[in-house]
Amino acid sequence: MNKMNIGALIRERRKELNMTLDEVATRSGMQASNLSDIEAGNRDIRTNTLERISKALQCHPAYLYEQRYETEIEITAGLRKLLADGKTMKLMSISERETNWMRSIRFRPNQTPTKQDYIDLLFIYRNIDCAGLIVDDEN
Repeated sequence: MNKMNIGALIRERRKELNMTLDEVATRSGMQASNLSDIEAGNRDIRTNTLERISKALQCHPAYLYEQRYETEIEITAGLRKLLADGKTMKLMSISERETNWMRSIRFRPNQTPTKQDYIDLLFIYRNIDCAGLIVDDEN
């Protein structure tokens, strides 16, 4: 599978913004050496660190996850049921952008999200989007 690691996506976004390691590290409250290790894939990243880095990079944390998928196997059963339910898809007017976002969500191996879980997450996503907190990288 051709996926970039999260560190490479952080580096890519940082370069898009013409920011240095030191600038992003300072804005996210961390050492430049730690950020360098994350970008190189030599250090794991915690959720709160990802949130601080994404804020420094002026993007939503989900932006830093790869959103290109090569197989349907990666879609959970709950999302597959939602996408197959044409009535719900039409009623909720679920866009391609929202579908891609739902595909980007990763759960722990022992979690089995249901169709309703995805609907609930979509409502949260839409509320955040309405608040202007989601960066639209398509424009």
